[in-house]
Amino acid sequence: MLKHWLSPVTINNLIPLHALSDFQLGKKMPIYSEEFPDLTNIRLALIGIDADAANEVRPHLYSMSAPNENLPFADLGNIQKIHPEVMIPLISELIESNIIPIIIGKHRAYTYTQYMAYQKLNKLVSAVVIDERIPFTFDEAKKEKDFYYLNQILDKKDHSLFNLSMVGFQSHFVDPKAVSMFQEKGYELDRLGRVKYNLEEIEPSLRDADFISFDISAIKYAEAPGTPFPSPSGIFGEEASQLTHFAGMSDKLTSIGFYGYHPDLDQKGQTAQLLAQMIWYFVDGFCKRQADLPMDPNRFTKYQVPVKTSSYDIVFLKSNITERWWMQIPAEVTGNKERHRIVPCSANDYKLACQQEIPERFINAFKRFDIG
Repeated sequence: MLKHWLSPVTINNLIPLHALSDFQLGKKMPIYSEEFPDLTNIRLALIGIDADAANEVRPHLYSMSAPNENLPFADLGNIQKIHPEVMIPLISELIESNIIPIIIGKHRAYTYTQYMAYQKLNKLVSAVVIDERIPFTFDEAKKEKDFYYLNQILDKKDHSLFNLSMVGFQSHFVDPKAVSMFQEKGYELDRLGRVKYNLEEIEPSLRDADFISFDISAIKYAEAPGTPFPSPSGIFGEEASQLTHFAGMSDKLTSIGFYGYHPDLDQKGQTAQLLAQMIWYFVDGFCKRQADLPMDPNRFTKYQVPVKTSSYDIVFLKSNITERWWMQIPAEVTGNKERHRIVPCSANDYKLACQQEIPERFINAFKRFDIG
C-alpha cells in the first residue's frame, strides 16, 4: 500500500551514485528509485512532502558516511499528492509497521498532519515542537490559518495531545497569554535561553515525545538561511544536531518532521547541508538506542525521596544501562494515560528533590493528570 502513495527518486538527477564510496549512505541505504525497497528490516524511512525541498537535502545525506554497518534506514521517495487524505494514512501505516518516518517539508502546518496520523491510530501522545514561535493565537480571525496549527489541535474537544513541549521559542515573538495558558495546562516550555544555557536539561523532554516537529526557523539565520522566517538569534547548527541525536536515542519516539525549509531562500545549499547533518545525527542516535524504557525493574535502580512540602514521596528510577532518569507520578490512572505516568527527568531533578525542592517537571506532570 505504501508504494501507491509515494513517487520514486530520480537519483541521477541528484547525485551520481557510482561516484560514491561503499561507506557512504547513498551506497548503504535502500532507495526507492525504480523498485520499491524491501522493508523487512527497515526501521527508519525518509519521506519528502515537498519534493524540491527533500531533493535538495538528499545529495548531502547520501554523501555522508553510514553511521552503522547494518543500517535499518531507507529512502522511500516523495509523497505523490500533498493532501491529508494521502499524508495521514501514509504516516499512520509507517508507524503501525514500526517504521519511523523522517519527514521533510516546507511548511510548519504539516505538523498538524503528523499529529492527525496518531489521532487516526487512537493514540494519546506527547509532542515536542522546536520553533522560534508558539504557533497559537487568541485572535479568532487568525485561528483557521495554517500557521496556527496548535489551535487546530487544542481547540478540538477530543484532541489526543497529552503533553506538549515547546523548545527554543523566543519570548519577543510570543503572546504572553499563550505562555500562561500552556503553563496552566502543565505543558513544558523551554525558551531559547534555557536551551543555550543547558542543552542536556532539554533531553528528557525529547525522550518523552511520541513525535517531534522541528521548524528550521528555530535555528540562527546565519546557520540556516533557507527559511521565510529568519531571525538573528536561534539555536546553533551543532545544538540542532545534538537535539536530533537525543531524539533518535529515545525509545518512545515514532516520527520526526523537519519543516520550514525553502530551497529558493537557501544560500549555497547551507541549510540543506545542515538538515542532512541533523538527519544523520538522528539516525546515529537511533542506532545507539538501548531499549531502556522503565519496564523491567531489574534494569533500574529505584530511589524514593520524601519531600516535606508534599503529601507524596517522589519515586525516581535510574537506568543501570544508560544512567538516564525517570520519575513516577502518583496518579491513579488506567487505559491510555497509564504509559504517561512515568516521566523522563534528569539527575538534576533528583538532586532538587533531595534538597526538598519539588522539580518543575513533577509539578507540570501533576497538572496534566489534573490531580494536583
